[in-house]
Amino acid sequence: MTSRWIVLSMLILVGLVGAPSMGHGQSTTGTAPDLRTRLHERFDVVALQQGVALVPLQSTSTVRMIQIVSGIVTVDGESLTGQQLRDRLGADSDLVLQASYLDVQRQRELADGTAAAPPAPAIQTPEDTARAQVTTGDMVRFGGDVSVGQNERIQGDVVALGGAVDVQGEVTGDLVAIGGAVTLGPQSVVRGDLNVVGGGLTRAPGARVMGSVHEVGGGAAGFGRGRRWSNGLGSFWPRFGSLAATIFRMTLLVLLGLIAVAFAKRPLERIATRTAATPVRAGLVGLLAEILFLPVLILMIVVLAVSIVGIPLLALVPFAVLLMMLVMLVGFIALGYQIGQRLTARLGWTERGDYLAVAIGILAIGCLTVLAKLAALAGGSLIGVPLTAFGYVVEYVAWTVGFGATIMVIHETQKRGGSHTPGGSPAATDISPA
Repeated sequence: MTSRWIVLSMLILVGLVGAPSMGHGQSTTGTAPDLRTRLHERFDVVALQQGVALVPLQSTSTVRMIQIVSGIVTVDGESLTGQQLRDRLGADSDLVLQASYLDVQRQRELADGTAAAPPAPAIQTPEDTARAQVTTGDMVRFGGDVSVGQNERIQGDVVALGGAVDVQGEVTGDLVAIGGAVTLGPQSVVRGDLNVVGGGLTRAPGARVMGSVHEVGGGAAGFGRGRRWSNGLGSFWPRFGSLAATIFRMTLLVLLGLIAVAFAKRPLERIATRTAATPVRAGLVGLLAEILFLPVLILMIVVLAVSIVGIPLLALVPFAVLLMMLVMLVGFIALGYQIGQRLTARLGWTERGDYLAVAIGILAIGCLTVLAKLAALAGGSLIGVPLTAFGYVVEYVAWTVGFGATIMVIHETQKRGGSHTPGGSPAATDISPA
């Protein structure tokens, strides 16, 4: 199984998708004579008790014997998947697969062309159960569940990343589940190895695993189907992706904060001072601006649309949205800068500069969200869910306060600039005659 496990690992690394389904319960009537003729042109067909053996007629063939027993195809004693069988046999693989779909009696008829007596009745075991639906090729699922019905056989490996696996039928290769639970029904058969990583294994009486069974980090804390609600935030891979997205978002905000300190330190300091001086007022202004922005934007679009002169100005609407986002970003960075200055002063790191202050401040605002994602990843829904909600509330308040403080600073700057007009300047008054 070592070589099969290496091939399976390569499939996981390159992110292949399982081969499409083929040959679902093909009919066994009306095809045997033509199939028998074509097989005898390529192979010496020998009847076995539970199938047939095919010996290539060409002396140059690299294959010594192909056996079809109970619907399982082996080449020189090695069980192959559909894709491996095509790579090994080439065009002959289609003939072999068609023969594998026949029942035992018709397979034996392929040897001499006469109907053979049916084999003696035997006790049915799960591994000998006939499967009406046959899927050829490996099945790989990323972030999704895999279900193998009771009358279904997967001739290949089954791999599920971040999803649950429910096997009621048969898997001829290995079964691998990473970050998901595995359920084996009473009639299930896994002819290869069973590997469960980060999920639980439920095995009904009568379930058969021909290879070895490996469980890593299993137990009741699996992430697959049936446990998603108990974990609170979905399966393993969506939660891991949420954590990665949060870390990426905070890293991007820190980088933007460093750029803002480098090129716009003075305006940033003014906004930061405003957030510290009147945080409640800044928060109310920001909240009001957020509430009124969408109605004002819609009204502006309507007014521009009904006026011929204003129609060309509709192209500026996206820039208005971008301007609002930029104002909110600057305000958030300024608030983070203010928080970082206070933290560095308390820790005695003031000599390390403004860049450290803005980075520490932004990370301090988002640290609760990151901790919540980590708790959710570990399966702690009782801590992860409320902590995630509280972290988002803290971030929203920070964005709103910074937004309001930036609007206030812009308004004060415009008001100050408008008061110094030429007609009202002190210099004009002093020049008047005595």
